[in-house]
Amino acid sequence: MLPRRRRSRGEAGVGGVPGPATGRSARGGLSRHVGAQRHGRGGGRGRRAGALHRSARPSHPSCGEGQGRQEEEAVRRLVVAGLVLACACSRSAADHEELGDRAYAAGEFRNALAEYQLGLKAHPGSADLSAKAGAAALHTGEYALAAAQYVALGQTDRSRAAEAADGLERVVRAALAANERNAAATALQGLRAVSPSRPLGKYTRLAALDAAERGDTAAALALLPSAVAAAGSGRTADSLLFVYGMAAVRAHACSTAVPAFESVIRRQREPAIAEGAREGLGLCALIEGQRLLAAGKPADAEDWFRRASAPGSPPDVVRGAFLGLGDVKLAQGDIPDALENYQQAIAGGTPGDTIAQRAHEKINAVGKADAPSTTPPKSP
Repeated sequence: MLPRRRRSRGEAGVGGVPGPATGRSARGGLSRHVGAQRHGRGGGRGRRAGALHRSARPSHPSCGEGQGRQEEEAVRRLVVAGLVLACACSRSAADHEELGDRAYAAGEFRNALAEYQLGLKAHPGSADLSAKAGAAALHTGEYALAAAQYVALGQTDRSRAAEAADGLERVVRAALAANERNAAATALQGLRAVSPSRPLGKYTRLAALDAAERGDTAAALALLPSAVAAAGSGRTADSLLFVYGMAAVRAHACSTAVPAFESVIRRQREPAIAEGAREGLGLCALIEGQRLLAAGKPADAEDWFRRASAPGSPPDVVRGAFLGLGDVKLAQGDIPDALENYQQAIAGGTPGDTIAQRAHEKINAVGKADAPSTTPPKSP
């Protein structure tokens, strides 16, 4: 249904377009029924009076008076031209809206959309045109464009935010039915922007996954718990819980990620998801160990590094954990254990990779520190 706008007194027509005023044509000129005003009998007397008036003027005006009248006439023409241009532009937007309304009513949605877009070019920021363009785009299957127009409606006129949100929900439903997941996700983003407090219901999962894929960690962490709670099966819940844990890892919030991963691993509902949770747990443990080591807490960091080196962690995470354990032992003054851990960090890597390079640098630094001094002692 075509979005309606409020009509003021005296307005009529399709889609809220004002109808012609009484006594005037739709083009803004005089009506056919007021011809006497244009061609009345008084016209002859007016012309004769005008002629007598002109004859009464001085036959030889001064140069100053003539130049003044020319300047006045030039200014008048500029003013009239500006008014004509302004009226033409305003009529252009209204004409496109009226043509769009007619096409929409006839079911010619593509033509209606084209007219509404032309109207928006002539009158940018029109909430009415944005609403109508969104509805027409929804009918033509241009879901991303429909979402953009409804977002524009909600941002242009905050009093119509609920209307814009309703339109965006319709876009989400239609896009999902057409298997256009990206367009549906775009509409959900717009819905959250236009009406942040509006519950997403069954669309929460899609919005949460879209936020995670886009790297919008804050949105993902806010939406995923609700998506997990509304999951229809245990496997779906574990899958979403894993995504939640990975979003927390990206936010360096291991205190949030670790319980999520451990819950998935403990239930073992889906082997592939449980394996991913083990990898996520190892990565998070490595990040936490590095954080504690940088904070000057090697004893606390050691426990996390050992968890990161446990079976199931990715190979590079394990090697990074051994590199961290070497730093822990070095800080504790245990040089042999430090060198052993550095050697394990080198094993399994490719020559020249980052972890191997850092391990070699640390081994060389330890060797130089332990090497005997070559400077002869000073004689007394």
